[in-house]
Amino acid sequence: MKGESAISAWQLAVLLFLSRVTHFFLAEPQREGPQALTAAIWLPLSILASVLLLLPAYFLLQKNKGKGLLDIAGERWGRMGLLFPVVFLLFSICVLVQTACSFSYFLTSAAYPQSSPWTLILLIFVVAGYTASMGYEPTARFGSFVLVALVAAVLFVGVSVWPQAQWEFLRPPSYDGWQSQLRLFIRFTLGNVETVALLFLLPAVNKNGGGVFWKWSLLSFVVLDGIILFATAALGDYAGTQRFPFYAVTKIAELSIFQRLDSLHMAIWVFLALIRLALFLEVGGKSLARLLPQKASKYAVSICTVVSALLSGFFIGLPNILEKLGNLFAGGIPVLLLTVLLPILLLLSKRKKEAGQ
Repeated sequence: MKGESAISAWQLAVLLFLSRVTHFFLAEPQREGPQALTAAIWLPLSILASVLLLLPAYFLLQKNKGKGLLDIAGERWGRMGLLFPVVFLLFSICVLVQTACSFSYFLTSAAYPQSSPWTLILLIFVVAGYTASMGYEPTARFGSFVLVALVAAVLFVGVSVWPQAQWEFLRPPSYDGWQSQLRLFIRFTLGNVETVALLFLLPAVNKNGGGVFWKWSLLSFVVLDGIILFATAALGDYAGTQRFPFYAVTKIAELSIFQRLDSLHMAIWVFLALIRLALFLEVGGKSLARLLPQKASKYAVSICTVVSALLSGFFIGLPNILEKLGNLFAGGIPVLLLTVLLPILLLLSKRKKEAGQ
């Protein structure tokens, strides 16, 4: 896999981070949950819990260096190993549909209410599909540019809202019940779909693949905690009424030389959506390629793009189903299945084979 298109540990960490930020901007704000300070505390704790959950996958990949989960499954399970690419493909398509529909809803509700959701979905998939077809390295280079723009925008907004910040709105975790905190912990730990992309794409890292998780976690901890705290301090209780709190912050942010920053945030958000879609199109495309004849495998990303676009256009008019899909991801079952259960099954099957020898 490394020979196909190798990237550095930092580049993959950046892609995973940008994808998670996109989900945070779109999916997290809409859920009623604990106070901002509670979320800021549980985020690093969820990272530590993820380390424990990923130990089986870590040992599996360490014993099979240079191989991905699909390669290992094919060696251990034979034809039954095709179950792995099928599950990864379905998972990726669900993430793509949720992301594209959330993207369309965001733009049509916050910025361009007269736009057609179908048109927006089509345009974003055309660009994302082309980006994914170029491979990991071009996507990673684009991601580095987006990271710089995102950090700059966050700093601009932070500086502009600092004088208006009301830190008394950062209430201690004691204001939240234990059930609410438990749901938040599960969402942060097992609702993090980028963990699946991490395990899938880790063999593409040219060296020091073990550092990807910690680089990604550090970026997530610093930037997301900062966004959570500043958005709440700037909006106060008003944040709870906003579908997209950080976008609301950008609309009220003003700098002497930048004036309104909401348009800047809009452009960056579009770039973030492209990164997330391209990332999971690569995961879905690589999975689909395992199921197609060799001559047809080169069209796997294109097929995945078309199918995801059609499904997104269909489900954009079915908000109840999209909500159930979001709740399924937030509950953590899909991530638990792909990042914990399946690696454990592969480890056990290997032990059985060795015992048989």
